[in-house]
Amino acid sequence: ESSIENANQSIALLFTNLNRAAELITSFKQVAVDQTNDKVRLINMAKYLDEIIQSLHPKLKKTSHSIKIHCDDNIEIYSHPGAIAQIVINLVINSVIHGFENMNRGEIAISIALADKRLTLDYKDNGKGLPREQLPLLFDAFFTTKADNGGSGLGTHIIKNLVIDTLNGQITANNLQTGGLHFHIEFPDMRYALS
Repeated sequence: ESSIENANQSIALLFTNLNRAAELITSFKQVAVDQTNDKVRLINMAKYLDEIIQSLHPKLKKTSHSIKIHCDDNIEIYSHPGAIAQIVINLVINSVIHGFENMNRGEIAISIALADKRLTLDYKDNGKGLPREQLPLLFDAFFTTKADNGGSGLGTHIIKNLVIDTLNGQITANNLQTGGLHFHIEFPDMRYALS
């Protein structure tokens, strides 16, 4: 009976892990397809952000950093999912590499709102932020605080280009009084821009 009980627990654990692996693979595939596909489609933002964060799980699983998403389940927008994925992925990786350097528990908060046919994405981390004099250079090509460690200085420059050129939006960044960076991104629902 003890052996059967152990076998049942092992099967239950395997089943849970296989389901988790299947969910991750589905998320990876969707995000990967979106990143190579320039098509505009209807996106449920809560579900899509969850898929993007799932795809980042391998980069985050060895850390104690956390990501909290604040997004109504009903927010949907016509836009470029690949651009949105690249923006969020680059922001998270920047936080992990730059903002959370020498930190054990970094926190990221992503808040989404939709009003007047425009989506706003507020991204905040509790990292070390940037010195005030460097903030105006943040979106410049090849500006990096990690030049001696292989940083290219293209991450935030790519983010800005995706927001402005692909999503027809705007982006600003500033330091939070509590420490860390705040990126404010706005872009339109393209179903109205296309009509």
